Amino acid sequence: MHTALSSGLTGVNKLVAVVDTGFRVTHQEFAGKTIHQTGTLPVADHGTHVASLIAGVREGMGMHGVAPGANLHLTALNSSGASTLDITNVTLGTLNAATLGAVAQNNSWGFNVAASTLQAHLAANPNQSVAQGLNTVIANYGTSRWQAYLDALNTFENGGVVVWALSNDETMASGDVMATLPYFDTRLQGAWIAAANGYFEVNPTGDISRAIRLSAPCGLAARFCIAGDGTTTAANATSDTSYSAGTGTSYVAPQIAGAVALLAEAFPDLTADEWAKRLLASADNSWFSTLGVPVAGSVDFGNGVTHAYSGEWGHGVLDIAAALSPIGTVAVLTGDNVVTSDRTSLAESVLLTPAAFGDGLTSALSTTDIAVFDSLNRGFAVQGSALVTAPRPSMLPDLLSSVQGPAWGVLPSYREVRSVLPSASDSTGTISLVNSAAGLFDTAGPTAFNARASVLSTAHDAIVVASTQQAGPLSITAMGFAGQGAAGHNNGVAGTGINVAWGGEASRVSLGVSYLGEQGSLLGLGQNATFGLGSGSASGTAHLGIDQMVAPGFEVFGRLEYGVAKQTGATSGLVRSLSDVQFSGFEIGARMNNVLGDNDQLGFSIAQPLRIENGTMGLQLPVARNANGTIEHRQSSADLAPNTRELDLGIDYEVPLQAGHLKVGLQYRLDAGHIQGASAAGAAVGFRQLF
Repeated sequence: MHTALSSGLTGVNKLVAVVDTGFRVTHQEFAGKTIHQTGTLPVADHGTHVASLIAGVREGMGMHGVAPGANLHLTALNSSGASTLDITNVTLGTLNAATLGAVAQNNSWGFNVAASTLQAHLAANPNQSVAQGLNTVIANYGTSRWQAYLDALNTFENGGVVVWALSNDETMASGDVMATLPYFDTRLQGAWIAAANGYFEVNPTGDISRAIRLSAPCGLAARFCIAGDGTTTAANATSDTSYSAGTGTSYVAPQIAGAVALLAEAFPDLTADEWAKRLLASADNSWFSTLGVPVAGSVDFGNGVTHAYSGEWGHGVLDIAAALSPIGTVAVLTGDNVVTSDRTSLAESVLLTPAAFGDGLTSALSTTDIAVFDSLNRGFAVQGSALVTAPRPSMLPDLLSSVQGPAWGVLPSYREVRSVLPSASDSTGTISLVNSAAGLFDTAGPTAFNARASVLSTAHDAIVVASTQQAGPLSITAMGFAGQGAAGHNNGVAGTGINVAWGGEASRVSLGVSYLGEQGSLLGLGQNATFGLGSGSASGTAHLGIDQMVAPGFEVFGRLEYGVAKQTGATSGLVRSLSDVQFSGFEIGARMNNVLGDNDQLGFSIAQPLRIENGTMGLQLPVARNANGTIEHRQSSADLAPNTRELDLGIDYEVPLQAGHLKVGLQYRLDAGHIQGASAAGAAVGFRQLF
């Protein structure tokens, strides 16, 4: 209750019906409330106590109810104040409360007749209805009146939860007839909770360490029963300011009825059945095993939520905080109804965006809330950006590549191949098998930090066949490759390309085009059941490279890529459309030899890693549900382009040192991963010596 009240829940304007002996409606605990009534209301302590436990105002005097903001609908068991039940009056009160939209009806009354008595009677008279059985074993009010009352309870459950206090007779093993009615009339199963009373002690961690039952056990009502502490102090009818203490199931039931009002305020889109289900499925039964309470069975509430119950304590002790919290697995639902939609856990719904997308999708979704649903189909709002994560790429691979020597492995990299390729004057063509397509369209040679600037770097663990052919002043490179994409094991990639370069030692220009096909991804952006991007994508890219020797030992270079990626296949999940996506990458820099000493080399570069320049994702986002389970959606369009642009500033220096080479690499990333403010710096040192 503290959790509910501290979060602002009071059951405000929710109507709770109470059927009891009588009420002092002028008591200060009911000040300012709207009170409806059926028939004449006698003044009595019991009903006053019960009603104040449900809805007593929170004004700092006396006590307050579980739902202090709730209003009341009151019906007397007998308008004359007699102890006998006026079943017609109670039936009318039940129907009137249902018409007015009451969310709960509290019944802290009953007959001292065991449920097993009705069970035996109906077994011996299989042709009798429940109403006939009640007329026989309880009181001869007439079968038709009993049937009308059962029908009224069934009608009430269309919009509210019936809460019924069990008998206080601890020896009544099966529970009493009235609290267990859904066991006999199955129409009443769903929005019904029986209430048992107990004495509980808790340890310093808040766990129940001792439990003594002070009422009838749940018995035949065990599947829909909750226990609570029924020792309370509340209003009585002596005066408008008087209070008294008491104990019994009569005072557990109103705590449950008040809890229903809190849930009705917090979750107005749920049905009465669902409110009852949440209270049952969240009841605290963690102490059953500790205290050796025998488990009689479990109830399957759906979507993987099962809850054990005992014949003595039902589902355990009322836990309002747990009922207000997500129950089971929180999931994203893709469909039109909470019952029929596909469910994907929130953890499995998170879309991991590669660095090229930066903070674009995260930023686009940060301004909207999305409804995610627990296993009992209650929607909880989360910020849309919770469904996307944009990790910053590690600097380590780039730094290591700036200082490492030849790689050990089955296939060499293109850097190793280029270091041993014959010059144009020695040969008219070459063919190579290498392990990376990135950089194959570079002109005079690679620099330290350029790999991520190429769309071809999305191919991991690739096998590449490249052929270079000289045709006069032109150098023509063709290549084909296949490998694994950045999105995981099921993300195959393949492609081809051709590049034409011309020029000599002092000046060299190259132009190329490439095609990249991805299975199940778009530029390394993978998919999941929530974000279905189709069967894959196809990308076309133009490549431009320039190398210019400004002076002996001083060369400037530049490389630019610009392309378009097109998604293929039908989108699914929350994704309703995906536009063509434009992307770019570039690097410019300079290389100098003999700067600080003989045969050393110093390189500078400014690079922009692969970045989305334009593109939108059309989304259908769940935002709420209504009482019939229909999911409400908002149409949204998310801009995929990041809000900023990463620029990598790099320096690499190599110098001969004794029998080897010392290499130093430095890098500063401005807005790393195309995420604003995510700058980083790093350094690496390497030494290579041949033996």
